[in-house]
Amino acid sequence: MYAADLMVRAQKALACGMSISDCLAVMGVSKSGYYAWRARKEDRDGKAARKLEELRGLMDLFLAIIKKLSYVPGKRTFRLHLLNDYGKNVSTKRCRAIMEMMRLTAARPKKDPYKHQAVHDHPCAAPENRVMQEFYVGPRKIVLTDITYLYYGQGYKEKTVYLCVFRDPFTCEILGHALSRRMDVSLVQEAYDRMMEAHGSELKEVKDVMIHSDQGSVYLSTTFKRLLSDDGFLQSVSARGNSQDNAPVESFFSRLKTEALDKIVMCRDFGTAKEMVDNYIYSYNNERYQYTLGGLAPADFYRYVISGIYPQKEYLGVSADRLLSIEDILNIRKKVNEERARKMREAAARNRERRDLLRKGADEIIERDIRILDKQIREWNDAEERAEMQIKFLEKVKEKAVRAYEYVKTLTEDALRLLKEPAGWQKDPHFQYIYEMRGLF
Repeated sequence: MYAADLMVRAQKALACGMSISDCLAVMGVSKSGYYAWRARKEDRDGKAARKLEELRGLMDLFLAIIKKLSYVPGKRTFRLHLLNDYGKNVSTKRCRAIMEMMRLTAARPKKDPYKHQAVHDHPCAAPENRVMQEFYVGPRKIVLTDITYLYYGQGYKEKTVYLCVFRDPFTCEILGHALSRRMDVSLVQEAYDRMMEAHGSELKEVKDVMIHSDQGSVYLSTTFKRLLSDDGFLQSVSARGNSQDNAPVESFFSRLKTEALDKIVMCRDFGTAKEMVDNYIYSYNNERYQYTLGGLAPADFYRYVISGIYPQKEYLGVSADRLLSIEDILNIRKKVNEERARKMREAAARNRERRDLLRKGADEIIERDIRILDKQIREWNDAEERAEMQIKFLEKVKEKAVRAYEYVKTLTEDALRLLKEPAGWQKDPHFQYIYEMRGLF
């Protein structure tokens, strides 16, 4: 096509050159194809300019996503953020092409040299492995926990800190975490307390929740076991030296170090490092969209699983701001379920009482009936006595009101004029009955 265009231009420059049709016939190019090529090249309808503008806009969004996440994600993560945050439906293939165009390389996990250095207790003293790598049985049914190391500042050994997390593998949500300069039971207890403070009500609604860890000494300590038993949780531990038994947490630590460790190293003090880790975990829970979670962030995915409502900005053309939130729906359902459970417990108690009563003799049943009747009679007698006392009191007040009525008939016009104000009633002793009528209006 380019050669045909050169020939056409050359013949136009000649005084007796060939026509465009003859040039195209010589080159074996159709007229429609040639003119379509010329239109694309000259961009007569501005299509190429619009594509270039759209591409630059997507590149700006890529930079905004990197700024938000503080690391370079992969093509699938780029696609989810474009779709959820900006409403741009861009294919994974195009995201990869834009990354290549911008020379972006996704952050990838690296091998952790710290593996297999933890101290293990005697294998015979460890609890059984209840999970057996079946991590995805349901939300809040299994909670995995582990500890990893991080470091900040110039030094490596001097500035090492330890991070403990409790993670729900089904929703990928970090339920509780803590950062400390020492790896001891207090670190695990702080992370556990934060989990119970934020999600304790959710965990206690699930029967036989399993807390799974490795065979680290802090997890086999009496203090940690007492924490679990007090809240009714079951303890489970990995096989010795088998990181696959706790793979979801290991995967999270790998991702954390890949995406954030090089930023944590920049921190000058422990407080700044702790703030950065807190911010990363909050972003991970609430802003980290994942394909395996239906394209949702972990916290949104949990609400979706519990409520059955997929979080959207609008439903059937109605903005979500005008509707009840998913949290409101869950609270309403919780109250309804609690009321239903209370009624079921009361009905079960009545049924047990009936069954127990039928096992007794006829004389015991009649004795129970007599006790019920006596109680009702006493209540009505008490009510009758109170009613008689009230009637007597009101009759006395009525007598005073009748005397006041007769007294008014004897008053002069000037005296009656004084009674048009409350002060006139309050000063005259004949009208003191009004204070005994308080509470009747």
